Amino acid sequence: MRHYHFVLPALLYFITQMFSCGPGDSTYTIAVSNGIGVTRQAETIEIPLESVVDFSKEQYRYLAIEDDSGRKIATQLIDTDQDSINDLLIFQADFEARQTKEFRLTGGKTAITEIERQKRTFCRMVPERMDDFAWENDKVAFRTYGPRCQELYEQGNPAGLISSGMDCWTKSVDYPIIDKWYREDKNGKSYHEDHGEGLDAYHVGTTRGCGGTALVQENSYVLSENFITSRVLANGPIRSIFELEYSPVQIGENTVTERKRITLDLGSNLYYCEVSYISGKPLDSAAVGIALHQSNGKIASNIEEGWVTYWEPFMDSYLGIAVLAGPESLTSLSAKDTLHQDESRNNIWAHMKVEENNFSYWAGFGWQKRGEFGSSRDWESHLGKEASKKHNPVEVKINKD
Repeated sequence: MRHYHFVLPALLYFITQMFSCGPGDSTYTIAVSNGIGVTRQAETIEIPLESVVDFSKEQYRYLAIEDDSGRKIATQLIDTDQDSINDLLIFQADFEARQTKEFRLTGGKTAITEIERQKRTFCRMVPERMDDFAWENDKVAFRTYGPRCQELYEQGNPAGLISSGMDCWTKSVDYPIIDKWYREDKNGKSYHEDHGEGLDAYHVGTTRGCGGTALVQENSYVLSENFITSRVLANGPIRSIFELEYSPVQIGENTVTERKRITLDLGSNLYYCEVSYISGKPLDSAAVGIALHQSNGKIASNIEEGWVTYWEPFMDSYLGIAVLAGPESLTSLSAKDTLHQDESRNNIWAHMKVEENNFSYWAGFGWQKRGEFGSSRDWESHLGKEASKKHNPVEVKINKD
């Protein structure tokens, strides 16, 4: 009879290794300070994972964040450069004016699984609706138009459209509606009508809608057509990120290709857009637009704070559309409310400085009927506070315990 005396030690070694594969007992204290006199709700905190050197890339999925009472906070891992290694751990917290809070980053022996949440961000391409790309959080939803939509227009189909403008979907609920509205619309329940969750009644056409862009050449605006490719980089629950790429346009003799990276966080009325260009020559000027419609809308701006908005009648309510940028990036505004027969010219323009062929901004909306902004004054006050928060981000200090 053969005797296998090594089996038990080997088994014990395997069990030991199996249960010691987590990050162990290392912890970090995360001190987050709100340095301004404005409260912050659902502020997204970013932890660069390269700064927590005790954890390897294989261990990132075990990480957890606890508040000062020991309660675990929802987190999300993000691979910003799509190299299959996570770069950021993000979570959200509320802050009073000039408040500092401490959080604890810990490891564990089991991976943190995502809890199904009613409130979340979401984005996707919608091939069943002419290649739209749509994105949303608990407050707002948007879409823009893809290659199939342009193809139909070029074939003479009236359902098609050539536009790189951004559409607003005014949702009145905090749960995701994109998949539901597209599915129900396909079955005859139009999302252009309010069935209790909001609707799509905002007209984009060939305008810039809510934050579409243009390059500026000799006082004229050069518009991209529909996006041609899209790529999702992150998809909730706290943050969704995606990229859109557009066909080249001509700026004089220069061929320019545009790419947008758009980020939407939970709890925000504004998406963040990073625009980059591939260009044979340096570019210096671009613009972000807000559509003007035939209505008694009100234009307001504060160039020192970096924002411009258009508050207009919308169905049985009002809608405020805004663009926000760093004051050092926003060079001027063109806010004439004259309407042209060519609707692609019917925009308020925020002129932006382009540096190293890049610029960035925020854009979004507030719907009065949703109940958060009762008047244009409320909306403008919100934009002023958002400007203060965007221009003065929280300070994050990470210390090993």
